[in-house]
Amino acid sequence: MSDIRANEEKAKECERTLTVLADVRRDCEEDIDTIITFINHSRRRIKDRPQGKGKKTGMEVYDGTAFSARNLLVDGMVGYTCSRSQRWFAFDLPGIINFPRHSQLRRWSGGKLSAIPDVKMWLEDAAEVIYYAFHRSNFYDTIPEFISDGASAGTAHFQIEEDLGKGRIIFTVPHFRECYIAENHFGEVDTRYRVYKLNVRQLADKFGLDVMVEANANFQRILENNPFEEMEIIHAVYPRKYYDFNIKNSQNMPISSLWVLRSPLRLLSEGGYNEMPAISWRWRKNSDEWYGRGPGWDAIVEVLTAQQIAKDNLLAGHKMVDPAMVGPEDLRGRVNTAPGGWTWVTNIEKMAPRPIDQNIQLPFGKDQLDRLDNAIKEHFHVNFFLMLYQASFNKVELTATQVLGMQGEQAAVLGTRVGRLESEAFNPIIDRVFSIEVRAGRIPPPPQILLDLGVGRIEVDYMGPLSQAQRRMAKNREIRAGLESAAIVAQTFPESMDIVDGDETMKEALDAAGFPAKCILPDGQVAEIRDARLQQQMMEKRVEMAAALGKGMRGMEKRPEPGSPLETAMASEEGGMLTGEEE
Repeated sequence: MSDIRANEEKAKECERTLTVLADVRRDCEEDIDTIITFINHSRRRIKDRPQGKGKKTGMEVYDGTAFSARNLLVDGMVGYTCSRSQRWFAFDLPGIINFPRHSQLRRWSGGKLSAIPDVKMWLEDAAEVIYYAFHRSNFYDTIPEFISDGASAGTAHFQIEEDLGKGRIIFTVPHFRECYIAENHFGEVDTRYRVYKLNVRQLADKFGLDVMVEANANFQRILENNPFEEMEIIHAVYPRKYYDFNIKNSQNMPISSLWVLRSPLRLLSEGGYNEMPAISWRWRKNSDEWYGRGPGWDAIVEVLTAQQIAKDNLLAGHKMVDPAMVGPEDLRGRVNTAPGGWTWVTNIEKMAPRPIDQNIQLPFGKDQLDRLDNAIKEHFHVNFFLMLYQASFNKVELTATQVLGMQGEQAAVLGTRVGRLESEAFNPIIDRVFSIEVRAGRIPPPPQILLDLGVGRIEVDYMGPLSQAQRRMAKNREIRAGLESAAIVAQTFPESMDIVDGDETMKEALDAAGFPAKCILPDGQVAEIRDARLQQQMMEKRVEMAAALGKGMRGMEKRPEPGSPLETAMASEEGGMLTGEEE
């Protein structure tokens, strides 16, 4: 009896907490619905009835600029950060490590632990396992919807679960309407309550028929009569305050998981997770708010204004094509408006119907709409993702350096947003996937050195085109600024250029430009090429000197005086040429 009462109290406490979280979210729901209506209308609104699945959307939209701009931003963000066709992350162990003098690993002191061959190989193997897990899952199919929610509503949610039967990970993107979140004192989302519906067949499969019949006495009858009837449930995940980590069961895990049936209010299951399975990402957020704001929030004023102007333009166009008319009373019902139709009147000057002049100024509305559309595109960073297309369309020729510079500048603008995407979404996603793969035994065991040193967290290095563009821009600026400053100093002190290592500077410049490393020759091969070039230059110089001496000797009847500088030069040159022939 005590267990039953405890479960009832947990269900009631879950419902009470949900009420508080729903009250916090209520302030932004009307704005979110407006954004969904005009910027992401393929998503249902919060106020829409659950029975409205498959309902026609977009009927209120008269200007689709915001919708297409959001789509372009989403596709660009996915392609530039986590595309299926590229390696967009790698594992690394940060920090510098020093080994004792007697250690066999002393030669690696002062460098990164990840530079040790065994460690580097293990990190690469572990990354390959995670890549394979992503490809085996539906991650790449759902990530566009996830980023779309962030770009429009400002807050996006992921649910990450393991399908044990198929040995794969399942990603779900819950609707904003379903999720209620709370932050810890660090400003991180550590609590999420999700309210949604499952049909009775799904509930029986998930929790078992006995559990559902105990929660609802009519469940068996409902299942037999209509297995697709839906019931509302709550899934709450939050940090567990008290647990014994030495006991390995679902009630002793860091993250608590409660499943509650809302009507009647019953606790269906209590479990847990080793890491947070619910990921919530905010495009950006204010310090005093839990929910995020995205480009959709920024553009909403322009979007609503553009909708009104587009609607007025449509009405004005209708009036211009089919204007309001005025005519005599005795022609009522006698005017033939069909193509090629005739209307016979006695006095055409006085009796002919004519349009009412409304002085419609359509070009003014169109110009204003064009300005608003451009402003909307700026909010969604369309120019960055269409940079090369626009240059080609406007017949502007760009050099590779200009393209890299432009990409770097735009990447800097998106840098803060990408940084938050990586820290608040990608990091916990990869952590969750890594932990699942470790428990499944698919991650190879780490090398002994990592076990001996007790190395903790593995860092993720993101390598998508957007991240690389930011790094290239910073490195290019450093190299260019340094060379420009050096050139100024060298004009006064030419010998000062001796301190600059030209080879290393070239390598850094090529790396900053994204030049393939395999196309750079090894140092030994470079030395051979330079030696051959030096020999060729020396040979050409000797030939030139010989030709010059020959010209000087023409017309001279006798050889130079013995011991004179001319005789010495000729002897030296002749000896060099003989040596060259012998070689």
